[in-house]
Amino acid sequence: MIRAAIACGVMVGCSGGASAPTGDTFIAFSSTFADYATWNHDHSDGPAPGTQPDAVLGPREQYINTLPPADAIEFPIGTAIVEVRASGTIFAGVKRGGNFNPGGAVNWEWFELLQSPDVVIKWRGVGPPAGEMYGGDPDGGCNSCHAQCGATNDYVCSPYLQLGHLGTL
Repeated sequence: MIRAAIACGVMVGCSGGASAPTGDTFIAFSSTFADYATWNHDHSDGPAPGTQPDAVLGPREQYINTLPPADAIEFPIGTAIVEVRASGTIFAGVKRGGNFNPGGAVNWEWFELLQSPDVVIKWRGVGPPAGEMYGGDPDGGCNSCHAQCGATNDYVCSPYLQLGHLGTL
């Protein structure tokens, strides 16, 4: 009974309003991503420096809700990054904070989004649910590829979003 109430609360929350960063934790909802197409963005065809060539498959558009300061050593809590693949698949990562995902890309939560016509969350968490795949990873995980990018770029693999270079965009 309690599980059902919690699940219902999460499901309702996913379609509800955006959560504002409250210091060390940010919870994203569908509305967090609603206007992603208006955010700063770039087109990319290849993998980020230091990752395996097949870590990210094909061309994609990458969007970020707010660029961090040029001298940032990590992305701030509440940062949302959306990646639209040529296939039309939409993935996202949100800097959630609160030591979320401690065994992977620390503080990041992963998403697959659907747009029909509004943006909705298909799945969220430390990786996709059983039977789903992320980015061509046969193990289906998000953390395996993002771990290759490492903590030095806060687990973000995008060549467009390399910390220390963002003030020039």
